[in-house]
Amino acid sequence: MLRRFFLIVGLTLQILTFNAAEAERQFEAPTMAAPDFAAQSLTDDQQIRLSDFHGQVVVLNFWASWCFPCRYEMPIFQKMYDRYRHLGFAVVAVAVYDELVNAKTFQRRYKLSFPMLFDTDEQAKQAFDVQVVPQTFVIGRDGRLVPITDPTTRKTTLSVNDPTLWETAEMMTLIEQLIEESTPRTNTVIPTSDRRSTS
Repeated sequence: MLRRFFLIVGLTLQILTFNAAEAERQFEAPTMAAPDFAAQSLTDDQQIRLSDFHGQVVVLNFWASWCFPCRYEMPIFQKMYDRYRHLGFAVVAVAVYDELVNAKTFQRRYKLSFPMLFDTDEQAKQAFDVQVVPQTFVIGRDGRLVPITDPTTRKTTLSVNDPTLWETAEMMTLIEQLIEESTPRTNTVIPTSDRRSTS
């Protein structure tokens, strides 16, 4: 219960700092191409481009070492990566609003093996207009962003801020369907009633 309490507090604080106009933004183009960027690898300091992963299903996550919800969802992403990586799936996590040394310490602490990058010159943050963390996008094999329709508001967005959503069977089904598909995906609705609670 205490873990869930701190998760809720962390999410609430970050929602309060979120730009109101961004919160209302909707994406009308369901086949919007993901913008490319280059960022520094936390593993070997080499420059890696998002386009290097073209042809794979990509979960693109923006995070920071000080972000509590980010800490919550990273083990979930590691499990996803371990389960699907051999099927043409990748998790690419980009540290923003952070210090390089803290990001590297975070990677070692959580023993994360998927590609983790540091947004040295803010290319990634600007390309995806990241104003809050965590913020996560899903990209299909064709390099296009996958829209998700909120079942409550019926608004279509291209990013997820709720870390508990990644624990739902519906999100796993979405990822598996994208892995199997070779054509662009249409809007996907994640039912609120099916989201799991955490303790």
